[in-house]
Amino acid sequence: MQHYDVIVMGVGGMGSAALYSLARRGLKVCGVERFGVAHDRGSSHGDTRIIRKAYLEHPDYVPLLHRAYDLWEELERNSGRELLVKTEILVVGQAQSSAMRGLEVCYQQHQLPHEWLDMAAVKARFPQWHLAAGNVALVDPLGGFLRVEECIEQHVDQALKCGAQLYADEPVRAWKRADRGIEVETVRRTLTADKLIIATGAWARPELANLGVELQVVRKVLFWYAAPDDYRVGHFPCFIIEKDEAIHYGFPTIDRWGLKAARHSPPHQMVDNPAAVERNLMAGDEDLLLQVLEEYLPGLKPQRTRHEVCMYTVTADGNFILDVHPECDDVVLGVGFSGHGFKFSSVIGEILGDLAMEGKTRHPIDFLRLDRLL
Repeated sequence: MQHYDVIVMGVGGMGSAALYSLARRGLKVCGVERFGVAHDRGSSHGDTRIIRKAYLEHPDYVPLLHRAYDLWEELERNSGRELLVKTEILVVGQAQSSAMRGLEVCYQQHQLPHEWLDMAAVKARFPQWHLAAGNVALVDPLGGFLRVEECIEQHVDQALKCGAQLYADEPVRAWKRADRGIEVETVRRTLTADKLIIATGAWARPELANLGVELQVVRKVLFWYAAPDDYRVGHFPCFIIEKDEAIHYGFPTIDRWGLKAARHSPPHQMVDNPAAVERNLMAGDEDLLLQVLEEYLPGLKPQRTRHEVCMYTVTADGNFILDVHPECDDVVLGVGFSGHGFKFSSVIGEILGDLAMEGKTRHPIDFLRLDRLL
């Protein structure tokens, strides 16, 4: 039976970052992952994720984003890989929509560069776009995208170089308190540790239900479309469109698959069993997205080249859960990232490491504590 300072359960976006953060501190740490590294069965796959500092969801995320950017850039230097690509982000919506109001609050509280554009300015700068009357737009020059699988791979690779152990393709059966701290039983072995971090994404729902916190797991579909040459990276921005209070988002072409786009907002398809989510296309998966793309990007003429299915694990208020387990202070929870968490994973790894080793963190996470949902 091997004993560790910390076991990280789940080595996806958040768990891989926690594994790296702990290993670089010189701790004896292992990660246990039910699938392989950078797999496509959970929530952190599909080539790209948007990153931005202008945070319409809640202005309190911005200090975390400052540190996340620093850590992503540090990981790039350590790995020698390009992981964060700055492309600008174009945000489009009605002037009084929730997205635009959220951005205004963010800009009031934080000094972040941005540029408001009228319809003529959008057309001059991004001729691919058509904005209907009543829409406004802004450009976030700090925005871009992360190469999601490569981010996970590099977090794991750098952690292993620092001495971490990885048990991949090894589902966990159970964990419990034990004489030596925490005992974790997998399908192959029993591990013990002083501390445990739970970062298991959609598989964390039963754990939170035992605490009286309901998480919803929903199925989301990502689409790629063949696109003209002027939609490629360097000529076309990442984008967020809010129409009728629903969010859609997308990325420039970076490879043969073309432009990537998806619908962030409901309607959601609920997932009872994350191991059995439907990965084939279903009726209605694409309809609302296509309507928006045809209205705002009339020259695209979407022809699908690919799709992927992922899951959101959603809290009641759409914000994350980062906290010490209320019934076992040797266990830390990093769950419920509600479809907008990956960009934070570098700093969340640091936060989870802090909570595991010190029971606290210097990062401002009070608004993400578990007790708000109890």
